[in-house]
Amino acid sequence: MSVAAILLATAAAAAPASSPCPAEFADVAGRAGIAFVHDRGATPEHRLPETMGSGMAWLDFDHDGRMDLFVVQSGKLPGGGAGRLYRNEGNGRFADVTEKAGLRTKLYGMGAAAADFDNDGWTDLYVTGFGRNVLYRNNGDGTFTDVTEKAGVAGSGWSTSAAWGDFDGDGRLDLVVARYVDTAPEETFFCGDASTRRRDYCDPQLYPPMPPLLFHNDGGGKFSDLSEASGVARAKGKGLGVVVSDLDGDGKPDIYIVCDTTMNLYFHNLGKNRFADESLASGLGVNVNGRPQGGMGVDSGDLDGDGRIDVGVTNFEAELNSFFANLGDGVFEDRSAASGFGGPSFAFSGFGLNFLDAGNRGALDAFVANGHVLDKPKLSVSTRAERPFLMGNDGSGHFREEGCGEPFRKTYVARGSAVADYDDDGFPDIAMLPSGGPLVLLHNGGNGNAWLGVRLEGVKSNREGIGARLTLVTDRGRQVREVKAGGSYLATSDPRVIFGLGSGARVERLEIAWPSGIRQTVTALPLKQYTIIREAEPPDSSAHP
Repeated sequence: MSVAAILLATAAAAAPASSPCPAEFADVAGRAGIAFVHDRGATPEHRLPETMGSGMAWLDFDHDGRMDLFVVQSGKLPGGGAGRLYRNEGNGRFADVTEKAGLRTKLYGMGAAAADFDNDGWTDLYVTGFGRNVLYRNNGDGTFTDVTEKAGVAGSGWSTSAAWGDFDGDGRLDLVVARYVDTAPEETFFCGDASTRRRDYCDPQLYPPMPPLLFHNDGGGKFSDLSEASGVARAKGKGLGVVVSDLDGDGKPDIYIVCDTTMNLYFHNLGKNRFADESLASGLGVNVNGRPQGGMGVDSGDLDGDGRIDVGVTNFEAELNSFFANLGDGVFEDRSAASGFGGPSFAFSGFGLNFLDAGNRGALDAFVANGHVLDKPKLSVSTRAERPFLMGNDGSGHFREEGCGEPFRKTYVARGSAVADYDDDGFPDIAMLPSGGPLVLLHNGGNGNAWLGVRLEGVKSNREGIGARLTLVTDRGRQVREVKAGGSYLATSDPRVIFGLGSGARVERLEIAWPSGIRQTVTALPLKQYTIIREAEPPDSSAHP
């Protein structure tokens, strides 16, 4: 990056923009009854995991149509703490039902990925952590059972983000887990002020990278570790964020893992549980200058309205957040600077990243959760606590930061973030968790714009339709969305899809490409409410695998 570009980016980062906001946000965690405070387990030894957690998952665990919230706790090493489950009461308030739900397993938690892995109609929960991971099966009666050992998905090492996807098209959700670094050498490191022997956190570049994990869902509640056989374990990286998305439009979900100081990893799905590492060939592995960056969070979506799925990445200070535009044929272009997507981020350290249509204008905006990892950042213009961004999208993939209420003028040491319409008003809300601080729940005040909401129910595909691609056709064009289970940083968002219609776009039809390969068209959809769409059954269809 040129000196002029750096100065411009730094200037852009100095203060929030005053562009008009599509909707005002307010932190309502207190009045919603969510009193969660993250414990990062800070110690004089300054162990690296203390700087990195944690996240959350939105899920409708009791199947009442309302999105509930599970928040991951870190705690004291080595044992860690237990996360908390908050049930959505439907009146703007949540109730802590953790003990009643049986979520008692303790670990030094990092992230959460929620999905119905056994196709029984009840959303399950996978929690990643430092040293091991936990799979909770939803019993369908308001309780969960720890089935980690039976399922064979405990993993090892330092797991960070996880995501679900049906990689081989058998109707069952498989699981990919990003892993960060091997901290075994940490006991031999001293990082900090040698003259005073005051320790500080070590640079991640001192630690060896780890390969990701891939677990195939065999059915019957059991998984097989296909990390080596699939090809994903052949590439090591310091993985932090992961998203499962069909990036080349061939109907098979691919894997994209963003890494800290090492090349991002793009695994192209070849079918039959085999993946090809196309990180460099695709343009997704490094920035426009050919360098890896300090990647943390990730999301995917059609940002420029061309029908192809683009990718966004949050990065460390002195780097621009990345916007990789999908050119087709498996090739991506770094448009971080030209698009305005990366402009404000130079003096910030980005973690959570969520694409959402904040004001239901018909295009995906971007929410960015920021916060440094060091008590005293080395870059003179950086601070430990940083304000979040809402990057407004003009519909063609050009972004500008928008001022959207008091929470966007406050500072946080933020980590995970996830989006859900928890009050079912059609306007997406945001949960954000600061390291060592209280959870922030950003309620979207909305506006008068119309919207259309969709929840999928698979038949031949997995029950929640994870991996489906939806195309809404209106008199103003097309909007393309995917159903995902995992993304951002250590988080899972609402699996329902909201299409913003602005001041009154006329809906013509909704086209759904299910993971099974079934194509379905739906018309006459009602506005300003959620519609459950069940997968069409071909003449030779069968029940869930």
